[in-house]
Amino acid sequence: MDRLLGALAEFLVSFGGWGIVTVMSILLLFFGDKLLTTVESFWAAFRNVSSFTFKRYTSTKLSNQILHATKIINEINDDILPYRVRIKWVKNEEIESFLKSGQVIIKIKGDDDINKSFVLAVSEFVRQGLIHNVKRHLRDEPFVQAIDYCAVNKVISQSYMESLSYFEKNILNNLIKNDEEFAKRFNQLKQIDHSGLFLPVFLNELSKSLSQFDGQYFIDDFEKEAKAFLKFLVDFCSEKHKKLSYSGKYFKVAFGLIANQSFINRHGRDAYVEKVRNSLSQGAQTVYLFGWEDKVRIVRQVAERTARLDLRIKRVKYHYYRHVFPDRSAARGICVEMSTISPKNRNREKECTRMVKS
Repeated sequence: MDRLLGALAEFLVSFGGWGIVTVMSILLLFFGDKLLTTVESFWAAFRNVSSFTFKRYTSTKLSNQILHATKIINEINDDILPYRVRIKWVKNEEIESFLKSGQVIIKIKGDDDINKSFVLAVSEFVRQGLIHNVKRHLRDEPFVQAIDYCAVNKVISQSYMESLSYFEKNILNNLIKNDEEFAKRFNQLKQIDHSGLFLPVFLNELSKSLSQFDGQYFIDDFEKEAKAFLKFLVDFCSEKHKKLSYSGKYFKVAFGLIANQSFINRHGRDAYVEKVRNSLSQGAQTVYLFGWEDKVRIVRQVAERTARLDLRIKRVKYHYYRHVFPDRSAARGICVEMSTISPKNRNREKECTRMVKS
């Protein structure tokens, strides 16, 4: 306090002379206690306001970082992770999260390690918001947890690499080591992710397939088919079979891989167009075309020509990804989604189906 008064006196001497010093000395002598109390109250209020402002700023910044990072998921399908996110800082270590008014509310303790805060917040956001309406039909906890953490791993590895080591060391590796069922499912999902099948196909189809069953709270056979579809995708990308279509109760998809240059030279690109159209005629609701490196442009050309010739195709969407080969080399890849039902018409079609049945 003596230092504060001394500094104040020097300031007044510099700018106001000894007269002002004398006046101020008298004021401090008679009203010093009240003045100091007022200053202390003002400083405490200022610190509270500044602390609140800083917490609000950091929570908003972290929320925006999460939304930016998870944009890779929403670019596939708006229904996969359709929520906003809001961060609330709390003092306790326990994390709490829940859905409210179209937002995932996350209560988390602030930490000096921003990577820790980011990873924990992303994990909660995905756990609460990812394919939320689908998860109520899934009862296998390791299966659901593997889906969530594969999505988290995908988000972090493509947005904030510096946070990836924290996620792997403190969360992912422990689960893989201690839970065999989780490790099995996670490795399956990572395998199809290397071939571009996790986000644009598996999660996309999980989300789309249940759009016609919104009125049912629980579908007991959905999880069984979801696991069977995952196994099909694992076998497909590992070339254990040459089957290019899956026709079940909830998933009706077909695949095309444009990779053989000699086939293109012999039969031309229209051969792939006819393959897509034949798949639709055989009952597929969505056909996915794949290619990488110099075949990316050919895949786009085939998809565009097919969409022009076949009026059954209502939606064409291009998903770019990083294709990882068995030797761990990588290349730019493309997955083109061609669907017979557009998202805008899906609800209308459901309503028409109900009217016909009634």
